[in-house]
Amino acid sequence: MTAPRLAIFVDGANIDRASKDMGIRINYRRLKAFLAGNRVVVLANYYNSKSSELGELAFYSRLQILGYKLVLGPKKVQDHPQREVDVQIAVDMVSGAYTDLFDIALLASGDGDFAPAVRKLRSLNKSVEVASFRKQLSMSLTTTASRVIDLTSSIRQFKN
Repeated sequence: MTAPRLAIFVDGANIDRASKDMGIRINYRRLKAFLAGNRVVVLANYYNSKSSELGELAFYSRLQILGYKLVLGPKKVQDHPQREVDVQIAVDMVSGAYTDLFDIALLASGDGDFAPAVRKLRSLNKSVEVASFRKQLSMSLTTTASRVIDLTSSIRQFKN
């Protein structure tokens, strides 16, 4: 039997904000390995907003070296939520399910706005795992996901 094909969708704004609030830095190489386990990663996308800050640009370059595909939406505007990036994540998840790109979608985010996309993937007989820090995890994702991975309790495995 072959290992299940895993597609990882990282909501960078959600995950990075949560880790910053906790005072930790994520090692994205170790995070990807932790999330993958013994499964074949067919896709690892990192979603966020475009930036012109040198620190952000260097971070994005490191992610690409680690095998993440960057999907960057418009630059963030102060005090305005960035919805376009979330919609792109949902579109990529659902279109990947329709094209049978993966067996399991792993959404690294606690944002409840993704619950409709998760429900759609489940209706297409795809397994959907949600990886989130406890404080960010919405109840709607908890109840719609096939499996929830508590990043808070596993933090030692992927923090810098």
